Amino acid sequence: MKSSSYFHGGNHREVAKRYGLSPNEILDFSANINPWANSLGIEKIVRANLKEIYHYPDPQCTELIKQISQYLGVDRENILAGNGSTELIYLAARALLPRRALIFAPTFFEYERALKACGGEPKFLFLKESQGFSISIQKIIRATEDVEAVFICNPNNPTGTFFPKDELLELVKITKERKISLILDESYLDFKHSGESLAEEAQGTRHLLVLRSFTKFFALAGLRLGYGVGGRRLIEKMAHFKEPWTVNCLSQAVGAYLLRNEENIKKIREAVNKETEFLFGQLSRIGGLKPYPPEANFILVRIETDLSSTKLQEDLAKKGILIRDCSNFAGLNDKFFRLAVRKREENLRLIDSLTKAI
Repeated sequence: MKSSSYFHGGNHREVAKRYGLSPNEILDFSANINPWANSLGIEKIVRANLKEIYHYPDPQCTELIKQISQYLGVDRENILAGNGSTELIYLAARALLPRRALIFAPTFFEYERALKACGGEPKFLFLKESQGFSISIQKIIRATEDVEAVFICNPNNPTGTFFPKDELLELVKITKERKISLILDESYLDFKHSGESLAEEAQGTRHLLVLRSFTKFFALAGLRLGYGVGGRRLIEKMAHFKEPWTVNCLSQAVGAYLLRNEENIKKIREAVNKETEFLFGQLSRIGGLKPYPPEANFILVRIETDLSSTKLQEDLAKKGILIRDCSNFAGLNDKFFRLAVRKREENLRLIDSLTKAI
């Protein structure tokens, strides 16, 4: 099933076509999308704003930026909305043009692609399985001596490891002193560590950019919406490289609506974390699997039998269950796969299928 188009999770259409299944039959554990987000009334907001598709969207994302500002407690001038956080990763690379950047391995590989697209060279800092893929801030600091930028996903995808805010602030201090840009991707922070954001700190410095996403927690993968928070000069520079109208009218309307409903966000966070603990516990009971403790809505799992992750992915896909084969992540191999957390009935079906396959 591996191909150049299968780098990301969420390829349910390709799997349905390959195995003669209906897309509605497929349970997708390969993409880290929150299954509880459908209770937020998103489809109602889309329907209410459908007539807006006949007009150009607001290029400044005025109402959306206003709501983000209130939600995070940062000034509007320090915020840039984008077509998912991925657009902002590429905009940051264009604006900063680092000749060399520190990137974890394994991590989200769009950091490397964005860097190389702008002529930069990655310096990989490998996370060791023997240490649970954890790494100290001091080791990161030592590795920054010969780079101009650092990309960090927190919590990290696919390992699920997490740096608390007080540790990251130490890294922020050193990178600022060394005039190194720190791009901090908080796409998964809302699931378990919402109070640990560095967004407020980002608005007061030229060297820290915080990226946030609506894709994961709010399940807007198809609408594409994210934003960045940084110093005004950096945000202005990124906006200079940004194509117009990349954030459509429906995304802007839904994003503004979601951030006005913080009580619903809290309830969904509790549901996700309860089910994450359940799924981790169930996986831990399957002989031949070693799940790593999660800090987000996904779990990295090692296979401790002769079965490869590629073969397991294919066997489960035939049954309409998608998992993320992690063999193409730098620093991992064909013994690793990643699972998103879904609702109880779906998780039980996954556990049953995994038990039989392993």
